[in-house]
Amino acid sequence: MPTDDQSTQTTQPSGPHGEPLRPMTAAQVAAAPMPYMRWAKAHLSWEALGPESICLGMSGLEPLAAQDRKHLGLLPPPDVGAAAANLKSALATRYDLTPEHVLLTAGTSHANFVAYLALARGGRIAVESPTYDAHPRLATAVSAHAASLRRDPRRGWRFDPASLAGVIDDRTDLIVVSDLHNPSGMRLAGEDLDLLVEAAERHDAYLLVDEVYADLDPVPRESAAHRSPRVLTTNSLTKAHGLPDLRCGWILGAPDVLARIAGWDDLVHPALPPAPMADAAAFEPQARERLATARARAALRSEQVNAWVETTPRVAWTQPTGGLTGFLLLEGLDGDEVAEHAWETHRVRIVPGSFFQTPQALRISFDVPEADLARALAAISDSLSTLATMAALA
Repeated sequence: MPTDDQSTQTTQPSGPHGEPLRPMTAAQVAAAPMPYMRWAKAHLSWEALGPESICLGMSGLEPLAAQDRKHLGLLPPPDVGAAAANLKSALATRYDLTPEHVLLTAGTSHANFVAYLALARGGRIAVESPTYDAHPRLATAVSAHAASLRRDPRRGWRFDPASLAGVIDDRTDLIVVSDLHNPSGMRLAGEDLDLLVEAAERHDAYLLVDEVYADLDPVPRESAAHRSPRVLTTNSLTKAHGLPDLRCGWILGAPDVLARIAGWDDLVHPALPPAPMADAAAFEPQARERLATARARAALRSEQVNAWVETTPRVAWTQPTGGLTGFLLLEGLDGDEVAEHAWETHRVRIVPGSFFQTPQALRISFDVPEADLARALAAISDSLSTLATMAALA
């Protein structure tokens, strides 16, 4: 048996999430959130075992041979280690980072959850508001207390400096924001990012920036992950790239922080399937060209919505700086009622603002054909007018 200060066997270069797996001491294995999975990833892979070994440690059937898969009509599986390494390398190149700064996940939701779990379980989280409903609810899932950082619609959804100062303190473990902002589609202002990074560093907290819509910003910018070891970002191929079926996401951050997150992810999603990672790596060289097309289309639809807003009573918005979504603020009307009326009367589905902590609002996604968007906006106009008239008569 190795002692606490003795390293165990040589490990494979990377785990099934692409995380680096270095030799671990017995004490390090025991201290991991799931000691068995840390040990298994380091010692039960074919790379770690070598061709001459006999392994009695695997708990499932031996993987199907290539000829058996072919007989069953299945494609041969890509190599797990190669698929993860290739995707990490492609993403590292995109972001001008090293592969050690990339942790692969099964989408952005998975990435956000394991970051919360590793960095703020049982602690305190400061979360932007309004925001995607999962962000404050993830705090509850990891038994953390959530406090709101207010974005001000009167300032183009900029952060309220007083809210930052009043919410973030030495008890804060994690600060969570989105860029582009979900639901408004507004770019995170550079001055606001400066304030957030400074607050995280001053209070020994981490700043998580959900960048799942950032690729749709018409002004491409460096990922916030470059700003500080206290910053990590999450992203995926789902929203901006039209590949939700791959469930391919990632976290960018300092290697030691990613190692903490990978340890906790052993309890959540121990291994990623290689086929989606291989597809994602193959897609990556084409991503920039496809994004240019998507950004151009989104800009046209945004102008279409903006023209409608300017001529429609009882609704206002700040036109998004990018992305596919916008946040409509309603005058004297309930977003849930408007959304329900639009569906029941016109079969147009929109998202009530109550899912973004703002009941008198609607979030719309406008990446649809021009004619469909025009019909949907006309339906919302009718719902707004009908419900306003009903309210006036009540």
